[in-house]
Amino acid sequence: MGKGEKKSNPVVTGYLFLYNAACCVGWGLCLVKCIQHIRDQSLETLYTDVEMNLKIVQTAAVLEIIHAAIGFVKSPVMTTFMQVFSRVWTLWAVMHISPMSQTSLFFTLACTSWSLVEVPRYAFYAFNLLGSVPYPLFWLRYSLFAILYPTGITGELGCMYYSLVELLGEATSLQEIPVDKFGLMVLTGLVILTYIPGSPTMYKHMLKTRRKQFDELKKKETADDKKH
Repeated sequence: MGKGEKKSNPVVTGYLFLYNAACCVGWGLCLVKCIQHIRDQSLETLYTDVEMNLKIVQTAAVLEIIHAAIGFVKSPVMTTFMQVFSRVWTLWAVMHISPMSQTSLFFTLACTSWSLVEVPRYAFYAFNLLGSVPYPLFWLRYSLFAILYPTGITGELGCMYYSLVELLGEATSLQEIPVDKFGLMVLTGLVILTYIPGSPTMYKHMLKTRRKQFDELKKKETADDKKH
């Protein structure tokens, strides 16, 4: 989404507010279920419990690419695509078809990390559209990624590893792997390779954005103090 929501069009503003509010609630439900299963030490059944909510709210993020492309928000299209694609791929091409990843600690790590990032992120956007963001929410929006982005990536890669193990199965050579499974293995391997340059690039981008946002907030507060 980004900070540059267009507020001149009330229809667009209303739509973006409803979108962000709905996503915040959806991720909130996912977070509650993650916490419940961690508390009850029932990680093996988390995927089954959270699956429908997670698929709806994460797939809905594809709309953010469209929002950026048609100018509803000022977020860079390619950056938005990279952020959304890795998650959607992991959800549908890895977690959805891999029982081993679904019941692993890596799924819990990924799902919990995603939820902890997304609840304040979407809440931030919703409040921003209303014209006022509480400072604690501002801080969470631009700080939680420092820990949760690495943990989320670890969870994603761990799930991909389990997926590859399942796709390989009992095969002892590439010739024994069915064509469809082999193709998915290749694609998964290629996606994993994109994490090598992509992850540091995204992390640096988020650090740069954090510095910029805090600098702008400080300038605004200084200007407001001078007015008084």
